[in-house]
Formats: sequence, C-alpha cells, structure tokens
Amino acid sequence: MTETEFLDQAAKVWDAIERRVDAWSQDDDSEIESGRHGPVLELEFPSGRKLVLNLQTPMQQIWLASPRGAFHFGWRAGAWVDTRSGSDFWKVFMEQASLEAGRRLADTD
Repeated sequence: MTETEFLDQAAKVWDAIERRVDAWSQDDDSEIESGRHGPVLELEFPSGRKLVLNLQTPMQQIWLASPRGAFHFGWRAGAWVDTRSGSDFWKVFMEQASLEAGRRLADTD
C-alpha cells in the first residue's frame, strides 16, 4: 500500500468514527466529544477518560490507546487487523468505547 492509499483508508476510519460519535450523541444522548489534531483523533467520555487513535504512517498502522491497553492495527486483506490478536479494528474499537461509556454503544455507520 502506498502512503497515499494508507492515508485515504485511515481517513475513512476517522470519518466513520466521527459519524458514530455524532449518532451516539443524537440517539443515545451520549456526551462523547471527538477532536482531530493532525494524525490524532481523541474521544473524551463524560468520565474524563479518553480513547486516543493515532496514525503511524511510516509503519502504516492505526494505534488505539485506551485506559485498558494499546492496540496496533495493520491493513490486511481489506480490513484493519490488530497485529497481536488478529481482532478486527471495529470489534476492538466498539468494545473499548462501550467500556468507557459504561454501556453498550450502538454499532452504527
């Protein structure tokens, strides 16, 4: 994958996450804030805890840091996959976001 292709794929993930946060705010009255700062996307939950997603362009990975651990995702066979566990990005993201929200968040997109 070229750097441009990586950045395009990663932008799709950032956009999808922001759409989900907006949907949670509208449908569930969740007060989750999102903000982009260059290659970093932060989600802050009402508790003050955060999920931080960061692009690691030289390694072509998306990193997800949560209070419960860190995950590194690489592009494999058309999906973002954790380099250690082999878990799908969206599965891990939804688990971590739901834990921080204190309830199961709807998997919308």
